[in-house]
Amino acid sequence: MSTASVAGKLPTANEKKYLKTKEWVFYLLAMFFFSSMTGMVNSYRRAYLVDVLLLSNDQLSFFNGFTQIVGYVLSFIYALILDNKKIKNNQKFKPLGLLAAIPCGVVTALIFWTPDFVQRNPTVLLIWLCALALIQGCATYFGGTVTMVAAVMTPNDKEREQLLSFRGIASAIGNSAPLVIVLVVAAIIKAANGGTENAALSYFISAILCGVVGTITMLLGMSVIKERIVYKSERKNPFKGLWNVIRSKHAWVILISEFLKSFRGIATFMEPFIAAAILGSSSQTVLFALPVGIGTMVGMLIISRLLKRFTSRVLYIASGVYSVCINAVAFGVGYAYLTHMETLPWLNYIFIVCLFGTGIQFGASNLLPEMFKADVLDDLELKTGSRLDASLGFFIGIGGTISGALANIAVPYILYGDGSIIHYQQGLGDGTAQTLDTKIMLLLFYTVFHGLMMLLAGLPFLFYKLSGAERERVHTEVLKMREELAQSEGVEAAE
Repeated sequence: MSTASVAGKLPTANEKKYLKTKEWVFYLLAMFFFSSMTGMVNSYRRAYLVDVLLLSNDQLSFFNGFTQIVGYVLSFIYALILDNKKIKNNQKFKPLGLLAAIPCGVVTALIFWTPDFVQRNPTVLLIWLCALALIQGCATYFGGTVTMVAAVMTPNDKEREQLLSFRGIASAIGNSAPLVIVLVVAAIIKAANGGTENAALSYFISAILCGVVGTITMLLGMSVIKERIVYKSERKNPFKGLWNVIRSKHAWVILISEFLKSFRGIATFMEPFIAAAILGSSSQTVLFALPVGIGTMVGMLIISRLLKRFTSRVLYIASGVYSVCINAVAFGVGYAYLTHMETLPWLNYIFIVCLFGTGIQFGASNLLPEMFKADVLDDLELKTGSRLDASLGFFIGIGGTISGALANIAVPYILYGDGSIIHYQQGLGDGTAQTLDTKIMLLLFYTVFHGLMMLLAGLPFLFYKLSGAERERVHTEVLKMREELAQSEGVEAAE
């Protein structure tokens, strides 16, 4: 008989509340500021590469494709390590989260610092940028255990859904926090420089702030949380777990959906550039992202309420239909504003309301896939007796990696350079000097293209069966299985 490692103690009822106030507070703080580190990189690295380092579209395409493909290959190794590491002190995620906190903070800052000698040589520059990106990918993969651990902090299904919802809200707000930080830092630097902006310095100081606070809160948050499920300590063939995931029909539905959804990376890539084109500077991105971010938070709250009446599957499909509609409206309003800016300036406010509306869909697309993954993990645990968090993430990531790589390779050629679709001009001191056609094309990709991808991402869930009564059955049987395992090992009820 194999021995068992138990993170906390097993529950005796699905109705009991397990999470302590201290866990709620410090965990959500850790989630918020971890997301601010990743958000800083995701929001501003592309603007840093295009408008500060002035990479050519060939260089940027190579960087995007190389780092995404190699990063994904490396993530296979990371997944094997995570799902097959020896569990010590009854914790699977906690030690890795603590270990990754400092590297996450350091590499966040380094991404926005490029020494002069590196910039002078294009080959050395690409090597530097690619190396930092891969290191950041490794750090955030294991730092991402702060996200994964939410699924095992409580065996109470309703409490877990509540935690996942608040985790999503904290993540969404934290992801947008760098937009405010950069805006404030840029304003201070501009005032100190006599009205001249310094984008490179603004990004670097903002990244340092995100990295320092993110590191501290991750260390605090991962120190206080408690994992409350039964882990088997028996070591198995790591490839067997991945094979079990591959055979899951439910996992395939999510993979196909993520493949389609990740093409929206072309749309989100445009955000700092459309902000620069309309508002004058990428430091003003917050004025676009803030209504979207608020809408995302509201969307998560709405979804949490609607889950009491509808299944997650139905809501995700409906959110795709809503997305294409609201983004079409946003494009129409934005187009009217750009072409009649002097006579209809008030359309700007309606456009902001439309951005809020698009954010509501982000709330659904951020929250519901995490719930699908948690349910599939329960289904796999019931069938295999093992938690396969990393293996499932790796498998689902195949879809997003392929489409994401294609999108990231193509987007520089769509955005700027000879023969591009949008004809964005690099390094303009005043971004509003971009042509009207460029602004309209940026708006088209930012809105309509995004809506279409989210509509397509919902269609695979027409064939998803792990919802409603089937989902409840799986979760109930998983709890019984954990209880039987705990009793066979003499484990008491969870606290």
